[in-house]
Amino acid sequence: MHKLIRFIVIIVIFAHKVTAQDYHFTQYDRAMLLLNPSAAGNFDGFERFSVQNRNQWVGTGTRFITSLAAAEFTFGKNNFDNKSYAGLGLHFNRDAGGDSRFGSNVIGATLSGHLVTSKRSKFSAGIQTAVSSRSGDLSNLLFYSQWNGSTFDPSIPSNEPNQLARFSFIDAGAGLSYTFSTKGNRVAQLQQRYVNVGVFAQHITRPKLRYNELTYDRLQVKLGAHLESEFNLGSGLALEFKTIQMLQGKHYVGRYGVLFKTMLKQSASITRLKNDAFFNLGMYVSSTGTLSPIVVVDLGGFQLGMNYDLELAKISRAYRSSIEFSLSYSFTKSSLFKRKKIG
Repeated sequence: MHKLIRFIVIIVIFAHKVTAQDYHFTQYDRAMLLLNPSAAGNFDGFERFSVQNRNQWVGTGTRFITSLAAAEFTFGKNNFDNKSYAGLGLHFNRDAGGDSRFGSNVIGATLSGHLVTSKRSKFSAGIQTAVSSRSGDLSNLLFYSQWNGSTFDPSIPSNEPNQLARFSFIDAGAGLSYTFSTKGNRVAQLQQRYVNVGVFAQHITRPKLRYNELTYDRLQVKLGAHLESEFNLGSGLALEFKTIQMLQGKHYVGRYGVLFKTMLKQSASITRLKNDAFFNLGMYVSSTGTLSPIVVVDLGGFQLGMNYDLELAKISRAYRSSIEFSLSYSFTKSSLFKRKKIG
């Protein structure tokens, strides 16, 4: 029966007026550059480089992989984060699934501005543009026409084209966010309270997805809102809450996360000669019926996250689990390109 799964994607592609929707990461807050353009440069540090990989539905007999590589830069930011500055983000992501390797390659650029309004708050805005290409190879798939009465026979001609039409399009997005933090100019986070809230819109140009000469789909506008917060519990402990709500066409996804954060090493109080180190353990829950235990090791500039998704909804009859990894490094003491004086 697993052979049937391999050509279900064809039925979806050629169905009349299918509403296209996006892939997404469970660790959405570590891939915020893909969602809210105002997030470019909104982190503790000057530059950040990150990668993320998601292996969807492990054990299905085929691969559904989503990967992301991103780089973020800041211009005009100082050590105390009390001066308005600009951010730049560059990203590449690849999404491919099934024996057809149907998927997309995306190269994007993001520009953001961060207006510091007080020692504890700032407003951010960003715009994004990207070039996306989509393609697929149908030569490895099996069709109903190849059923010989008892099994699928690849030697029977399918009389189907071997390639989907390859096409590209230009995409665009925009976003706003507000950040409040009591961290101020202290690197130590023992007494930190943090709130980040934002709204965004992606695919605002509603690009056409033309897989053949007869039909086409449109990539629906994706609207979203997110909130990330952190509250100190004392004794080197903190509690993080995260949520994102996304609506794209008729499709809605909500994700909710709670993480306990414990300090492994305390940094210097004023200077950036050291960085705090943390261990995070928590859980994400989605509106689609997914439980996602997550572990994050935060060594200041270096962060590693891993989560395991367990499907509980009807789809669990076919697919049970997914694995996702994230890795990032931030230059928190000084800029990679220009050494900044403290103060």
